[in-house]
Order: sequence, then C-alpha cells, then structure tokens
Amino acid sequence: MKVYLLGYIPPFYKKKHTNFWPWNYLTTTFNELGYEAEHINASKINFKKPAIFICWNAPDSIELIEKYKPHKDSVIIQKLTSFDASKESEGDWTDDPLTFFKNWHWPQYKKLDYLAKSGYRYYAFGAKSDIETFPVKSEIVNRHADRIFWIPWGTMTLSYDKIMQSEPIMNGFEYDAAFVGSKWGTATRGNIKEWERYLQPVLDASENTILAGRGTKVGAVSVSKHVEFLEKSRLCPIIHATSWKVEKGIMDRFWTVFSLGRFGVVDNEGVLDFYNENEVVLEMDPDEYISKSIYYMNNVEKQLPYIQAIQKRIKTEYNQHEVWKKILNKISNE
Repeated sequence: MKVYLLGYIPPFYKKKHTNFWPWNYLTTTFNELGYEAEHINASKINFKKPAIFICWNAPDSIELIEKYKPHKDSVIIQKLTSFDASKESEGDWTDDPLTFFKNWHWPQYKKLDYLAKSGYRYYAFGAKSDIETFPVKSEIVNRHADRIFWIPWGTMTLSYDKIMQSEPIMNGFEYDAAFVGSKWGTATRGNIKEWERYLQPVLDASENTILAGRGTKVGAVSVSKHVEFLEKSRLCPIIHATSWKVEKGIMDRFWTVFSLGRFGVVDNEGVLDFYNENEVVLEMDPDEYISKSIYYMNNVEKQLPYIQAIQKRIKTEYNQHEVWKKILNKISNE
C-alpha cells in the first residue's frame, strides 16, 4: 500500500508549519526504504484505494475517518504528542508543570480509544517518554500497548547518508558556541525559562557565538546554514522546552548535534533511556549546566569519547531508517 503523510504543505498553511519538516523527512526515508510514500494534503488524495495514512493534527485520525472515509482496508497511524489542536490544549503548563501533566487528560492519546472502535487497523507513534508518572497517559497507553511504537525522535535535519558518513568534528571551528532554534512561548508554556536559565548564560560566556532561529536577531536560517553553524562551533548547547523535560522526551536538537559529530551538555534525563550515564554529559541544575558547558567549550578534546559513543548508536539504532524499517515491516506483516 502507498504511504501518505497528511497535511502541513503550503498553501494549506501560508508558510511552512513546523510539522512540514518531519513529514517531509519521513517521506524521503520511506521512499529510500522501498515504499511508495507521499507528503500531501488530504484534499488531494483518492480515498477509494487502501493506503497507510499517517496523521498528526491536520487532519488527525478522527477527522480523517469522519471527513474523508478512507477505504476500509486502510491503516491509520496517529502521531502522539502531549497536546492536540483543541482549544483546551492551548492553555499554559503553569508554574508547576509536573503537577499539570499529572492531572492532564491527554486528548491526543484518547484518540486511540476511538480508533480501536473504528473498524480500521490502527497504530500510533511518538517520541519515547515517561509514561508511568502520568496516570491518565499510563492508563491509555496500557490499553493500546501493542499498537504504539515508541521511537527515538532522531535527527530529521541530516540525511541518512550524512549520518552514516559523519565523524567527530574536533577542529576548524569559527565559533565558541552555536545554537539554532526558535525562542517561543512564555515562562509557563514554551522554552523561555530554559532559554534564560540554561542557554543565554552559556552564550554570554563568549563574545564569539552565533544564535539563529525564529525569535532571534538572525532569524530563521536554511538547513544548510543551520548545519554549517553547528559544524563550526566548539560547543552546541542542547536545551529542551519544559514539557519535553517533564515527560523526559529527547527532541531533535540532541540527535542532530551528535549526528553531525558535535557536542553539547544535555539538560534532560530522558537521555538515559538511550545511553548510559558514562556515555553522555547530563546536567539538570542550571548553574552546573552552565559550568560544564563552558568547561567543554574550552576543552574540546574532552568531548571525543561522548561523541564517539553517541554517534555509534545513532548509526546503528537511533536513526529514522532503522526505526521505520522495523515499524513498517511489522505493519506490513500483520
């Protein structure tokens, strides 16, 4: 069956939505794996033919079924995130995000209950994260455990060939530190708190740094410029938005930095789901994070064993080719 990754293509949105990039990357990955895949807006599809449909929020799996009525032999795959596109998901995480998420009712996950009764073969996937700490999330996941694929989010910036060819970069630097990413939200919904407590003090430790992305003076940059900045930096700070830290999910930035052969201190203990404590430099305390970041910025040679350990497993396990080869093979054979 053909694989469709639905939505997020202009002019569906006037400019490229953040989900455009992972959908586009996965489309390339699936085609390289030998599947026929297309990133497309739902309105362009012939739903009379069975296919594999991968959804997030535009449309989500419920809208896909109710509005477009795919062929009964189709497979529906829902991307799982903390929030969906409903109004209730627009609120902030408060000053106590852990308690907020413990009390949250996880509407995106509840779509799986609908799918289980829909008559369609269904699956879901999401970045591997903490489940047991959050009662409602845990309850839903346990009901659908055999339908969910928990994945290392991996880089969706570097091509598979680039990942496999990459080696640790230990010289030729132009910057002391580089960060490419959006500054967004508020202190209680977004990455502002982490930006101010973790990232900015590291960048302020040197006059030779580069900061780019939406919300910065440089603004958004191309993928090639993004990669260039990281490759030419002695340190690539890694920060996570509060929701990712609370759920212990590891986002694209970590995977991209190390896939390139560069290094950053990690601020999210979810990394220990993928690596041993002696394979990464993890620091949750802001002051220690800053101190360790500056140390490794000034002592690049100390980064090497961590880059080597992390890159090794990215090349063999934690890349989209390996992850989705297993997922699509399982789906095709069931």
